[in-house]
Amino acid sequence: LTLIPPVRYNKVQSTLCRGGRPTLQNLLFLETFHLNTIISLTPQSIYNEDTESSKNIIELIEARGINYVHFATDSSAKDKGKNREIPITHEQVTQILEIILRKDSGNTYLHCTNGGQITSLVVACLRKVQLWSNVSIFDEFICYSSSANHNDRIFVEEFVPRLKVPKKSDRMAWL
Repeated sequence: LTLIPPVRYNKVQSTLCRGGRPTLQNLLFLETFHLNTIISLTPQSIYNEDTESSKNIIELIEARGINYVHFATDSSAKDKGKNREIPITHEQVTQILEIILRKDSGNTYLHCTNGGQITSLVVACLRKVQLWSNVSIFDEFICYSSSANHNDRIFVEEFVPRLKVPKKSDRMAWL
């Protein structure tokens, strides 16, 4: 039995993991995390795809009662080079963080298509909420994205966390 993590997989916090879009080969690995929530940051929901991998992920979601949340990202955003555009909004990031911070979200897997830029932007904004320095935020960012370009940096620096933080008994202990 081989457990294969998704591309760019890592544990962000005790109840939060990040990475690329899961494939059929990653399902056994993800099951070991006892997922409660999957947050998908992709142009299209897996429920709108007709692939074998999507069908298997949907089966896992439904069999385990996993909460699947999809945030549509901008598939037209230029995604190469130093002028790479931002395919997600501050409002979406705020909504995503509010889900991640809720205790009832449980073990959460956060992913974009390849575990790179979009997931890294959300995690960077989480780190900002956790009062990490910009140097530390972008050191982590470039571990999972090919680079942190000017647009990425501006997006994170201009993110103002206006979150509805749950009361202590309803939020993750690590916050």
